[in-house]
Amino acid sequence: MYVSLIFSTILIFYIHGGLAINCPKSSAKWCDNKDIAKACGVIEQCNKYVWKVRDTNDRVNLSIYYETLCPDCRQFITTQVWNTYQAILNIVNISFVPYGNAREVYRPETKLYQFYCQHGADECYGNLIHTCVIYLYANTTSHLPFIYCTESTEGDVETVAEQCAQKTSVDFDKVSACVQSRLGNQLQHVYAVQTDNLQPPHQYVPWVTVNGEHTEEMEQEAEKDLIGLICKTYKVI
Repeated sequence: MYVSLIFSTILIFYIHGGLAINCPKSSAKWCDNKDIAKACGVIEQCNKYVWKVRDTNDRVNLSIYYETLCPDCRQFITTQVWNTYQAILNIVNISFVPYGNAREVYRPETKLYQFYCQHGADECYGNLIHTCVIYLYANTTSHLPFIYCTESTEGDVETVAEQCAQKTSVDFDKVSACVQSRLGNQLQHVYAVQTDNLQPPHQYVPWVTVNGEHTEEMEQEAEKDLIGLICKTYKVI
């Protein structure tokens, strides 16, 4: 009797587990969860066209407007941003805009922009290096380690960049070619326009936007606990 009861319980559990999940008639529900997708035979399609897209769209968009030799920027990137990258990259898109408090002047004779930076020519060079690395290595996992390395290392801008490129699998020859090209100049101009068009206008660096918005309260929270800010924002989405 006892054995029969156990067998019946297992059988009922098996039938429930195997038959309770049926494929819905409406295809709109096929990707509601993995069990339903499996019952409908569409796990691969759901993963490729629904779940991955949904995951990307739900991420918090964090943008960091900075300049490469700014002490406060370096502190923020090497602590709050780096910790966020290591802990919760799966829920946040991190974008860097290396321009900051610089200004640009267009030179008709060369058809190029000339940049003037808060911390001098070395910072303009550093900004251009970061700009080209971000362009050439578009994935955050490819360019953020380089940015972290350069921002956490004191020394000559070019020497530090070369050393960090070697450590982070960045081809510095390609980066140098970009920096010296019209493409690099134009890419830096794009960041200048992006920075100058901020609303509200940026007043200092680092300047943080979350999902395109900036408030003083948000900035203060980002500088104290960026992970907490991102997690709180993610739950609201």
